[in-house]
Amino acid sequence: MVASKRVRRLRRQVQEQQQLRLEVAQKAVAYIRVSSEEQATGGYGLEAQERAIKAFAESQGYELVEVVADPGVSGATRPEDRPGFRRVYELAEQGAFSVLLVWRFDRLARSIVYAVTTAHELRERYGVALRSVTEPIDTATPMGQMIFAVLAGMAAQERQAITERTLAGRREKARRGGFAGGPAPYGYRRDKEGGLVPDPEEAAVVRRIFDLYGQGYTPRQIADLLNAEGVPGKRGGRWYPATIRYMLDNPKYRGLVEYLFRWGGNVEEIRVEGQHPAIVEGPARRPRRRRKKAQEPARS
Repeated sequence: MVASKRVRRLRRQVQEQQQLRLEVAQKAVAYIRVSSEEQATGGYGLEAQERAIKAFAESQGYELVEVVADPGVSGATRPEDRPGFRRVYELAEQGAFSVLLVWRFDRLARSIVYAVTTAHELRERYGVALRSVTEPIDTATPMGQMIFAVLAGMAAQERQAITERTLAGRREKARRGGFAGGPAPYGYRRDKEGGLVPDPEEAAVVRRIFDLYGQGYTPRQIADLLNAEGVPGKRGGRWYPATIRYMLDNPKYRGLVEYLFRWGGNVEEIRVEGQHPAIVEGPARRPRRRRKKAQEPARS
């Protein structure tokens, strides 16, 4: 019995879909990521991740369609909010590959919720399986999905522990008057131990800013004056009134350290004498305006 045109058409569609799946079955996309902190401390960088993934793809017979990178992006950021990973979604929507290769599962996300939901969406919506080149787990199978969820949870717990240890170390350093992280403020540079030492040229500009403010100049007038004279600001940029106000209010220039730490619903404010030299003496003060003396009424 000859099948109807409708059935023959459906059969052709099924055959075409099967052929398409076969064509992309061995096509893969590599996703590599490092956070800013990892770049600074020389972790397993982008190039090393890419080499490992390419070697794995060749050993498994995968055709590597594209290498997508997210340099300097925290694993705490949702994958769909990252510039690089949005490209992964674009390729998945096009049906360009069937396997997403990562160096480790934590390259996808540090948060267990983000990792598991992203892997689930790639699999259910686009038919894309997630594979780690260093962790032998196939997320295309139910057992692999369960193990992946466990590993993602362990990664999230490890990240939380690292964050807590780092914060505890910063709090203790701040209590002792040390510089507890972040970029060095204008006027200072970091020494080999991570502390602050005055930068002679920038420190002179800081003292001038405080002096001008003490003479009655407004932050806008100070910023305009520095820009007119071609004095470079932070990283060579321009000066803005908000920058001047921030500097005038920054206790570090007076040799103090001040931090507000927040964790787990707790808040701790630290304000102590710092280990670094002061650039200016005392807080910034503008001259008081003299009140006009009321005129006495004319005597008759």
